[in-house]
This record gives sequence, C-alpha cells and structure tokens, in this order.
Amino acid sequence: MREIVYTVTEISEYIKKLLEEDPYLVNVSVYGEITNVRPRKGHIFFSLVDENAKLDCVLFGGDNMGIRLQEGKMALVDGSISVYTPHGTYRFVCSNIRYLDHIGTYQMKFETTLKKLLEEGLLYRPKRPLPRFPRRIGVITSRSSAAFHDVIRTAKERKSPVEIYLFHTSVQGDSAKKELIEALRKANEYDLDLVLIVRGGGSREDLWVFNEEEVVREILKMKHPVVTGIGHEIDRVIADFVADVSMHTPTGAAEYVLPDLRDVHEELKNLYERMKDAVLEKITREEERLNRLFHYIKAAAKRKYEINKLTAIRVKEMAGKLRSLVLNSVRRKQERVEHLFRVLESLKPTRFLDKGFVLVKKEGKIVKEAASLNSGDIVFLIFRDGEKKARVI
Repeated sequence: MREIVYTVTEISEYIKKLLEEDPYLVNVSVYGEITNVRPRKGHIFFSLVDENAKLDCVLFGGDNMGIRLQEGKMALVDGSISVYTPHGTYRFVCSNIRYLDHIGTYQMKFETTLKKLLEEGLLYRPKRPLPRFPRRIGVITSRSSAAFHDVIRTAKERKSPVEIYLFHTSVQGDSAKKELIEALRKANEYDLDLVLIVRGGGSREDLWVFNEEEVVREILKMKHPVVTGIGHEIDRVIADFVADVSMHTPTGAAEYVLPDLRDVHEELKNLYERMKDAVLEKITREEERLNRLFHYIKAAAKRKYEINKLTAIRVKEMAGKLRSLVLNSVRRKQERVEHLFRVLESLKPTRFLDKGFVLVKKEGKIVKEAASLNSGDIVFLIFRDGEKKARVI
C-alpha cells in the first residue's frame, strides 16, 4: 500500500475548506461574553467566552469605523468561521454585533468580589512601605515562566546582592488556584523583606486566578509587603487592588523593588559632595566672622582703646580651636563616607567570584550545604563572567 504524504500547507488548506464550506459554520450567530478586546491596525480582535470555552473573533475594519467593544458585556455575534492557515488557527469573522441587556459570568464574578471587598473595607487598608534595600525577597510564579526569568535578569543587571526565594505555582489552569494559595502560605512562613507576585500577559481568562476571592484574601493575610507585576499595561486584576504596590509588568515590579547598585554609588557620591560643600560653607562663614572680630579689635586699638592682650590671645586661641574642630569634623565625615563605600563594595555579589569561587543555585535559591543536593538535581553554577547549568551525579 502506497504511503500518502501531505505538506503542511495541503493539510491546512484542506481543513480551511472543510470549515469554511460547512453550512453549520457559515452565517451563524454565537452568544457569549466579550473579553480580551485588542484593537490593531484598524481591526478589532476579541474573544467570546462562556464558562467552558473561548472563541477568538475578529471584526475587520471595526476600529476604523469607531466601534468600541465593552469588556464583560454579553453579545450576540453574527459571522462565519475562518481558518488562518499561516498560524494553523481558526477564528470567527464577525459581520454584526448586538449587545444584550446583562453582563457576562466573568464580569459578574469580578464585580461581586470587588464589591464584597469594598464593603468589608479591605481595599482601603493602609499600604505598607517597602524596604529601601531588601536583602531577601520571595517570588511567587512558575519556575519555567518568562516572568521569573525577567526578575532574575533584572537583579543581575542591577548588580543587586539580594537573595531570591522562588515559590513555584501554576499561574493558569485548573490547579492554579490551589497551588497559588499554597505558595502564598509557604512564603508567609519565611523571613522575607517582601514578596513579588508576577506573571506575564495573557487573556482575561488566563489571568483569572488573580481575581479569585480565595486567592485575594490569602494575599491580604501576607505579613510581608506584597508587590504585583501581573500581565501587561492594559491588564488589571483584583490582586493588584489589594497589593501594597502594583506594577504593570514583572520587569517593572522587579525594577521597583531592587535598587540599582550603580545608582546607590552615585547617590552616595552626591551625598558626600553635599556634606563637603556644607562643611566648607560653614568654615567660610566662621572665618569671615573671625576676620570681622579681628578687624574690630584692630580698629579699637587704633582709636587708642585699651585692649587686654590676654583677651586677644584667648580669642586667637579660640579661633584656632574652632578651626581645628571643624576640620576634624570634616575628616570624620570623610572617613565615614569612605567606610560606607568600602562596605558597599564588599556587598557586591561578584566579590568572591573574582577570587575563583563559584556560587551554586538550585531553583533560584543559594545552596549552602552539600546535604541539600541529591543525585540528578539540576543546579546553576554562577561564575564571574556568567552561569552554567549542571547536573549533580
């Protein structure tokens, strides 16, 4: 029997023909909740969802016509199924959209949870301040996510000596809510300076776990300050409302909590210059005051006033002591600033790497004891000029 082989294009075109010529998929009406609205190049891309499924849709030319779709509204949409062969995806090409009187299931859940939290006063809870220089932060996300790698990359770029503890969880899917709650509870047991909750962008359904009431209430129980970086610019979830700080992206959240060591150096340098200028200005003022005093004494002597020589000597001695005190103060301040620079240099994470040592990390955490490693574990070896992945044998 001869083997039949098709190209990808042939298969895709065949599927396209089947779907686009199926009378049950041409000129039909679909009922659902509008979500994930994305105007692009004059068109409007969006999704229709119900409790069990999602249908990607497009309204060609809709944005150019000034049409504005409302997230969370229920609608009856007319159109036909179309296949986009370059991506191997199908979508519903809309010809008409009619809004219905009630809101969708997702929007109703969102508004109900938000209203409940408002009535309990939980959204007005005072925001906790973040530490200026955190030493230990927890990151709640998936270990394989781009969001986690964004946090690690930002910490490296900013040369931050912070210790990062990963609390792995799924961020979408059936198990996400349970795993996310467990990760929050586990992070709450650790001695941390703050907690980051991060996830990349996605549709409203992809981010829905961060709107779940149980998850939001667990965030409110956190003893550490919480910073969220969930989705992209346009995404907004209830977890953002209860966090102490909410940023638009994972990278934005990491940049907000991790100071750039280069900026710290520059700030310390500027502080030193301001202190030096302030002390020099004070010295100048005191010298001017002494000069005025000496001129007064000389003028009095010229006018044949009797000047007590002992008093003049004491004034001169006091001037010398004052000058010495000011100079000593400047010296102490300068030594203090130089000491701070040395401490700052000692905190650089690459200090011991320059001597040939290697930093070992497993799942984002520093390995301090050999007993914590097992045969077959995947670890990362951090060298002065980069990192390598390795397996324990």
